Amino acid sequence: MLDTLSYQQLRELGGHEVVGEEGEKVGYVDLVFRDDETGSPEWIGIWDGLPDSKPHVLVPVRDVKVEADVVRLPWPADLVRSAPSYDAGHDLVIGHENVVHVDSETERKAYEHYGIEPATERADEVEVVRFTVWRIQSF
Repeated sequence: MLDTLSYQQLRELGGHEVVGEEGEKVGYVDLVFRDDETGSPEWIGIWDGLPDSKPHVLVPVRDVKVEADVVRLPWPADLVRSAPSYDAGHDLVIGHENVVHVDSETERKAYEHYGIEPATERADEVEVVRFTVWRIQSF
C-alpha cells in the first residue's frame, strides 16, 4: 500500500504506469501530494502522458498498491478519468519554489467523487491550501 511507503520510495514512483482495478491503463504517476498538517501522502496526481491532452486527475493514496513497476488502483478507470483535476503547470522544476496545490474545494470534491472520508478531520471554516507536492516528474 502506498500509504506505508517512505518518502524516497514515493519519489521513485514518478512516471510509473497506473492501472485501474480491472487492469485498464489510466496514465502515469505525475505527482504525490502530502498533507501539510500531517506530512503523510494523501493524493496521487495522474496524467495520461501526452502534453496538454487531458486534465491531470487526483487519486487517493489509500488502498493503492505497487506491483512490480505498476501502480494498481482499487477503482475503475472510468471513475479515475472523471475525477477532479489539478493544474500541474508547465514550468515547474524540482527544488524551486513553484509548487502545485490542491485547494480545499477540489479536495472536498475528490473525496466525494471516490466516496471516501478524509483521513484526518478538518474544520469546515479552514480555507487554506492543505496539500503541496512531494515530487514533480517531467518527461
